Amino acid sequence: MGTVLVWLAAVGCGASSSGARDAAAASTGSGGQATGGSDASAGRAGGKDANGTGTGDAASMGGAGSGGRGGAGGRGGANSGIDGGGAGGIAGTTGGIDAGSPTAACAPAVTRGGQYFSFAEKFNRYYTDCTWQPSSTVYVSPSGTGDGSSRSKAASVATALAAVVPGRMVVFTAGAYSGCFELGSDQSGTYDNPIVLAGERKADGSPAVTLNCCSTGRQTCINLEAADYVAVDGFELVGGYYGVRAVGADYPANQHQKGVAVLNNTGHSQSRDPFFTGQSDWFVIERCTGYDSGTSDGHGIYLSNGSDWNIARYNETYNTSSSDFQINADPLSTCQDEGVAFTDPECDAVAGSSPTGGRGASDFMLIDSNFFHHSKAQGPNFTSVRNSTIKNNIFALPARHGASFWQETDNPKLGASNNFVAHNLIIVQTANRQAIGVTVNSTNNQFKNNVVVAVSISGTTVTANASGQLLATDATTVSANTFEHNAWISGSFGSDDSAPAYAPNAAELRLTTFDPAWFAAFPTAVGHDPAAFAPTATAPWLGQASLLPEVPVDCAGKARTAPVDLGPFER
Repeated sequence: MGTVLVWLAAVGCGASSSGARDAAAASTGSGGQATGGSDASAGRAGGKDANGTGTGDAASMGGAGSGGRGGAGGRGGANSGIDGGGAGGIAGTTGGIDAGSPTAACAPAVTRGGQYFSFAEKFNRYYTDCTWQPSSTVYVSPSGTGDGSSRSKAASVATALAAVVPGRMVVFTAGAYSGCFELGSDQSGTYDNPIVLAGERKADGSPAVTLNCCSTGRQTCINLEAADYVAVDGFELVGGYYGVRAVGADYPANQHQKGVAVLNNTGHSQSRDPFFTGQSDWFVIERCTGYDSGTSDGHGIYLSNGSDWNIARYNETYNTSSSDFQINADPLSTCQDEGVAFTDPECDAVAGSSPTGGRGASDFMLIDSNFFHHSKAQGPNFTSVRNSTIKNNIFALPARHGASFWQETDNPKLGASNNFVAHNLIIVQTANRQAIGVTVNSTNNQFKNNVVVAVSISGTTVTANASGQLLATDATTVSANTFEHNAWISGSFGSDDSAPAYAPNAAELRLTTFDPAWFAAFPTAVGHDPAAFAPTATAPWLGQASLLPEVPVDCAGKARTAPVDLGPFER
């Protein structure tokens, strides 16, 4: 756990000086393991999962007294614990999708009642409202037999979750829990009254709750099966197929799950994905770490099956066996396998334009200030992602290629299109593997103020890599996207077909050389401090562009001033 904490505690891209929430270490449960059903092909985007059923102790539980929150000023800092009462905690600003500094105790991307991509937000209130308090609080422990009214009378997880109601916080007291736990559609919160599953922290802010996943059935530590408006805050998830799995009832938009928030958690050693969603709208994953995912198509964070209106912010992934971060609507499963044509609005409609349509794409995603690095396979996949913002991220040093914008069908409407991609740092290290791929009718994207680098690493030496591919395009994309004020360092440009490769324009920075001294401490092995990638005073991409109103602060919350530096850091 020590290395993981660097990301959460250090001052740097997406880091938090005191933690984002007072309820830092959550694990959920249900009264027993899920049974029935198995995931569809692991090689695809998750497919449609057969519904499992949960069993458990149906004992009723009286609501314990309200509380469990920090002081009236907001949520306490990381060291406050569930009952910390820490002073301060600030609400994020209203308006837009860019609210507050990442170093604030409570700084959601969208505040309660705000706008998100011109839509009225429908996120979990626990995330958007820094003054939220539970209507009741129940305590559980690994060996609890009480009524849950206090820590000394802690209940079992099964008893607590069988009786959960909207507005209730279930506090997992410190300790190691074993099992797989589930909430279903009849155990949902509401927009006004979410259910919160929260775990206690140690004095240093690290999770005091560890959930060791079971090895039967779903093998999912926390399964939210068509359960709406549930927050899972702050615990360590170990093993199983999945750490947190959040899925809707089916592919049509009106059967998607809504309002799940996964915050301040660490997931590792899963054979599939530490964090997985399918058909999950208005979902947030923030300040989570996923690593050491296994060979069963193990990603770090996987958002699938046409999920829309999602936020992934201030997360870290590394040592993943498959893509470190993936969004894939998977129209092969969500449309084709269901007998829906790719050109049918049920498949290609924009989210919000149809009550049921749009299952074949993911719209209105915010991917902000994450640190995705050292994947054992490829970097981020943005497959059929549209109308989204990808900003201030570090996508670094995958074993294969970097970020890919593409699709799996022949319908141009399902390309990864109309995205705003700005102030990211993208680094590849493998010959003939692209840092950015934009192919298969992925059009009308704006790539602005990014730093894209190809390097070779030998021992502790980092040099330019002329055979590293900076950008791959094809005939459908090479002239159909906007590139402005990007820095292209070392490497070359390629095409996936007979069309000419992209050539940087006069307003972009093109260098064939590379100097590791341009970075604060360019890593030659897996590290966990994103500030290692911050530019030094000699970096040639400083002060190279105008201020973008969509990216007023850098990945560490520092205000940008014109002329701005390229990449995620403003020096």
